[in-house]
Amino acid sequence: MTYRRAGAAIGLAMAFFAFDDVQAQEAAAAAVSETPALEPQDDADPDVSGGAVVSYPASFFAEFRPNSVNDMIGHVPGFTFNEGDNVRGFGGAAGNVLINGQRPSSKTVELGDLLGRIPASLVERIDVIRGGAPGIDMQGQPVVANVIRKAGASATRAVQTLIKPYTDGYVGVKPRIEQSISTGSLQVDSYLGASFDRRQESGDGVLTRRGPSGSLIESGEYDNDTRETQYDGSIAAAYQRRNDIFRLNGAFGREDVDRRELGALTDLVAGAPFQQISRTKEREDTAEIGGDYDRDLNDWLGLQLIGLKGVEKEKQSTFKAAPGGVETAYQTLSSGESILRGVLTARASQSLRFEGGAEGAFNYLDAASRLAVDGVPVDLPSDTVRIEERRAETFATATWRPTERISTEAGLRWEVSTIQQSGGASLKKTFSFPKPRLIASYDLDSNSQIRVRFERTVGQLDFEDFAATTEADAGTVNVGNPNLVPERAWVMEAALERRFWGSGAVVLTLTHYELQQVLDLIPVAGRYDAPGNIGDGTKDEAKLSLTVPLDKLGVSGGVVRFNGTWRRSSVTDPVTGLSRGISDLRPFEGDLYVGKSLPGLNSTVAVEADFGWSETSYRIDEVRKTVDKPLWKLYWDWNARPDLVFRFQVENFTAKKRLRYRTVFDGPRSLRNVSFKEFRSAELGPFLMIRIRKTFS
Repeated sequence: MTYRRAGAAIGLAMAFFAFDDVQAQEAAAAAVSETPALEPQDDADPDVSGGAVVSYPASFFAEFRPNSVNDMIGHVPGFTFNEGDNVRGFGGAAGNVLINGQRPSSKTVELGDLLGRIPASLVERIDVIRGGAPGIDMQGQPVVANVIRKAGASATRAVQTLIKPYTDGYVGVKPRIEQSISTGSLQVDSYLGASFDRRQESGDGVLTRRGPSGSLIESGEYDNDTRETQYDGSIAAAYQRRNDIFRLNGAFGREDVDRRELGALTDLVAGAPFQQISRTKEREDTAEIGGDYDRDLNDWLGLQLIGLKGVEKEKQSTFKAAPGGVETAYQTLSSGESILRGVLTARASQSLRFEGGAEGAFNYLDAASRLAVDGVPVDLPSDTVRIEERRAETFATATWRPTERISTEAGLRWEVSTIQQSGGASLKKTFSFPKPRLIASYDLDSNSQIRVRFERTVGQLDFEDFAATTEADAGTVNVGNPNLVPERAWVMEAALERRFWGSGAVVLTLTHYELQQVLDLIPVAGRYDAPGNIGDGTKDEAKLSLTVPLDKLGVSGGVVRFNGTWRRSSVTDPVTGLSRGISDLRPFEGDLYVGKSLPGLNSTVAVEADFGWSETSYRIDEVRKTVDKPLWKLYWDWNARPDLVFRFQVENFTAKKRLRYRTVFDGPRSLRNVSFKEFRSAELGPFLMIRIRKTFS
């Protein structure tokens, strides 16, 4: 079935390639005339004349042969892409990339996916704004990238097929179709795609359990095969008439996940083989419609109205069979969000800008969970709940640039929300939080800048934490907790940026968090774990972003990029009373890119690495650590024609592993009576990826 699917996808792509020869030649000639030269040109250098704004023209990215805005953003020196937070409401979910000075009015379509659907050929330049600029809403970010699209009429279409053959014969396929049309006053972008693939958590390995003394009691093979099927699409339209701009967008998606886990083990004490089997099926459906209206009321005053409505449904069923019995679990979730936001912007001068407005939102979640052991239902606290939230926020911000070197942004947001729960518990809580923010930057010279940020942040409660959930593969249960309160933090941040060698940059950012009411896991009823507040704590982060062009080192067209984030935290464990880190906080995450353009071959070769991560969680009677090893990629991008691009990629050539360590106690961890220690590994073998992209103009 998978080979037929791959063959059909290849056939579809080749059918597009085999269109009328005259049209192909005309399209290719037009594309050649519009494509910047691959050799570095003077006009390809970034423009730093704007002080806080560094402009990178489209020609700057030509040597990297980007297909989309997402590819271009990845090559902006010293810029680390921020997708935005997955939170309720609109204002607090902003990322750090704008399109023509505006934030996309969509939450269902992730920012990275949206940027991946805008062809690079439609981009005039990308402005990186540090510390603020006239007429730009920084979305509370110290640095944003503003993608400026080309003006005028245009029409581009693209079909892309991605094929991933695995060593065991499975073939993943990801076809997609994109279209972008602009008449000058009307602009329409649309996308339709699918994915039939295997998740990276899949793999084969071993599973062992050892007794308190360290002796091996169970051992055998472990296999995880997790596959997903996705269908999604979106359309966004913008129409401008004099001082009025109307935008509408819609999106839908469906994702099915099928996870099968098998442990073929041997009880070394009894000398008997046995199997441990679990299977989990998940389905998630999403839909969204939204839009916004912009109008310049006069030369100095602007108005923006935003409306958004989204719905989501999830279903999950789990089956687990082991010598201890058979467990079945079911969970259904239905949620929705409606948002209305209004913003007034006053431009007092080129250096002073005021913004104020309000946002209202209504959110809900209906959740139901069921658990049975050997057919006998198990009572779970908060197994059926409905959560409703009514949220209002007012905000005011002033952006001031008193000199060419200094920029400041000061603002205050005030949030009021009421959360009402029914079902497992009948509760109603009202929260009110002021959230001040101050951001300032100082240009040491045309290539160096210092930035500081002081802010109070308030986290959002995850509605799913109010309901019970199960993890059949580990035999654990999280019950719902109706007594949650939001986590808060005072944030202090300092960053130093230095640009060098034309397109090189290094950015060091240090951030300290003074945390209140940290969200972690707490014991409930002496036998269950639940999300809960465990008191105050601290968190520190250090981020390093480095881009080094290699031309001055004798490697023409070469570039090295590194991004790394180090974290440490401290809280008091509610079970042992001792100091430890926050559950599931990753101590380090990072990535590396080493690439070189080959103009004579119309190609780019590169090596990429995701350095992996580790997470540790602390339950009543268990400490669990999950480690995801580094993932390496080696690829060759080849522009066979200006309208036809191939990528040939060897992915995971080091055969990454995902490891899980569990120390399970006989009773609370504070008693230190170890019941057993479990180790599980899953190794995913290397695989190929072939991407074919055909564009039409």
